[in-house]
Amino acid sequence: MSRIQHRFLAIDEGHAALLHVDEVHPERDWTVPIGHPQARDLQLIGSNRLLVGHHHGFSEFDIATGAVLAEFSELEGVTAARRQPDGHTLLAGVDLDGTTGVVVLELDASHEIVRKTTFEGDYVRLIRQTARGTYLMSCNDRIREGSPDGTYLRDYPVEGFYHAWKSVQRPDGHLLVSAGYGAFLVELAADGTVIRQFGGKDEVPEAVNPFFYATFQLLANDHIVLANWQGHGEGFGESGIQLLEFDAAGRIVWQWSDATRISSLQGVLVLDGLDTAVLHDERNGPMEPLR
Repeated sequence: MSRIQHRFLAIDEGHAALLHVDEVHPERDWTVPIGHPQARDLQLIGSNRLLVGHHHGFSEFDIATGAVLAEFSELEGVTAARRQPDGHTLLAGVDLDGTTGVVVLELDASHEIVRKTTFEGDYVRLIRQTARGTYLMSCNDRIREGSPDGTYLRDYPVEGFYHAWKSVQRPDGHLLVSAGYGAFLVELAADGTVIRQFGGKDEVPEAVNPFFYATFQLLANDHIVLANWQGHGEGFGESGIQLLEFDAAGRIVWQWSDATRISSLQGVLVLDGLDTAVLHDERNGPMEPLR
């Protein structure tokens, strides 16, 4: 394994905790409770703050210390949270705010709902916006692209998806998707054709124990850092390698797991080279400033 070292943030779903890990400066590491169940989403929102989406809404954490700086916790069933350049926040989930279906809410800076969009469906996990303003929505056995007016534009079922977790659109128009319990990564062409599938059980060392491929991040060098979640609750720290980095050829070039600190990692955000003072998003694939 090469001597890649990262600074990253991670959601330990098993311990309901948030971690900051700096492999170069471990004295800067911290772990704090999130304070809400089912934390799933992560975003750099500027002013050295991290947005964490959870079941009830979202919380904002100080990246240097892990202190909670703000939160909104008035809902049930939130699965994704994305801060916008105007300070508004998009929240997604099923049957939010008394509405049946896959619901995307837009909250203003005072946490008032200023827009509600409803899509047909009964399952969604993370959503990501594209450069053209549409939503990539993880809907169990498929990825859907939705328009902000509530219509689906494209539908990509993929064999082996089970609770598919996240997708981003690369600059070339291809989609990268994590397959959830399918425990693989896949690249799809613009028409939904599978270009490649990698990282599965037959392609990685046994010690990795692919179980549930959750949040990933496409790095600027075309590598992918992925959270390999191992199960709900405590006691999974020794189960599998929970953070993996794949190079452009699908080979593992870095990994991280520490049973003394974690149970089961579900979210990851690599901070290397990113300016935490500004808002970031993944509308072009890699994490980039959003102005």
